[in-house]
Amino acid sequence: MGSRWHLFLEDLQIFEGKWDAPARLMTVFQEEDKYMHWGWAAMVDRGNAGLPEPFDFDDPETFRNYPDIDPDDYLFGSVDSDERFGYKTTVATATARLDLMGFTAERCRREMTECFKDLTAWDGPDNVHEHDAPGSDRARKITDDDIAEIGLQAYLKRGPAYLETKLTELEKLCLDKLELFFEGDLDHRLLIAGLLHRGDPRATLRLDLSDLLSGGAFKRTDEISAQALHELREETASTGPIIVLTEGKFDSRVLPRALKLVRPDIAGYFKFLDFDTTRAPGGTDKVVANLKSFAAAGVMNRVIGLLDNDTAGREAIKKLKDITLPKRYSACLLPDLDYARSYPTLGPSGEASDNINGRACSLEFYFGLNSLQGPNGDPIPVQWKAFKELVHDYQGELTNKPYVQARIEALLDAAEAGDPLDESWEPMRLIAQTLIDNAETH
Repeated sequence: MGSRWHLFLEDLQIFEGKWDAPARLMTVFQEEDKYMHWGWAAMVDRGNAGLPEPFDFDDPETFRNYPDIDPDDYLFGSVDSDERFGYKTTVATATARLDLMGFTAERCRREMTECFKDLTAWDGPDNVHEHDAPGSDRARKITDDDIAEIGLQAYLKRGPAYLETKLTELEKLCLDKLELFFEGDLDHRLLIAGLLHRGDPRATLRLDLSDLLSGGAFKRTDEISAQALHELREETASTGPIIVLTEGKFDSRVLPRALKLVRPDIAGYFKFLDFDTTRAPGGTDKVVANLKSFAAAGVMNRVIGLLDNDTAGREAIKKLKDITLPKRYSACLLPDLDYARSYPTLGPSGEASDNINGRACSLEFYFGLNSLQGPNGDPIPVQWKAFKELVHDYQGELTNKPYVQARIEALLDAAEAGDPLDESWEPMRLIAQTLIDNAETH
């Protein structure tokens, strides 16, 4: 059969499952909510560890290493099941925590109602819609909102199977409509939010894990709620959007568009920080600061800091080596470009052709040489600027950036309208692969 867990509202069991502690459900509880009968739990851990038993109760030395064990608790059945091991809190506390996580009673009813409407659109109305709404005159028939409300209340009212006769015909019909939610994949936390609505805030919500403890799923000293949060962090890191931090609003605006063109198969897995909406400041230093802030705030997604392939970017990478970030965080430079190995530059000594990889390659360089051509047909040059002591090199910057950015926007518009993607899109494919490589290795 397997070990099982049970969730109770006071004495009413509202959910159960088996094998492992329910990670999502555990987020409703904190470690301070743990309860246990220390003697019973210690005996269980001893048995799971394969230590010899029974104890010699006449030998006081038997319990010398187990001061928390009471010989009277040796018989497991002597301890009430609701005292053995688990987590519990009040309905008021659970509701507050659920609200903070976005699991509200309103959202529960809304999602149920939307599902009922979809089912009606597919299959037509069923007999439950023929009933009069409770407390109303016969002019109003029951609605999908009524079904959700009545069904949730009936779920709590029903109790054990032998008490189901307490339900009215309407309550049974509404409860039947809700079964797909309780038996399906809907997050238990959303259903709990709906069930606890209008409940006694002083009532107790209790998660009984004693059967799992007996089955050796964990030890009494394990911080199970903390472990559940860690599992969810790992799951979010694996399945949630990969956040990409760029240096500015132009980057965050054009990169998602370009990624959809060159790699539509994976573009939806990346989420770029929206500078236009948030009005957040940009720059290399802000990428570093955001990486640190996200880590400090416990952001669970994979996060990639995508830096320009210039001197300031190399300086930022060097600074980040001294910072311990979560393993799911990374920072990288835009890839090197062949045509950047000899590119027109302007400096104190006049015009020259220099290798600007790692020195001046901002995103504007990654849409092909045609986008970099000025009105006279020549490549728009790079201007050498500040000297960066940390990496012992000068920082370069493309002159007339607004002109190049306008050409890039036009290039994107044309491609989205159906123009074929030629070799000028190869640098953007390199960026896509850079993002993939960083996402896969962190």
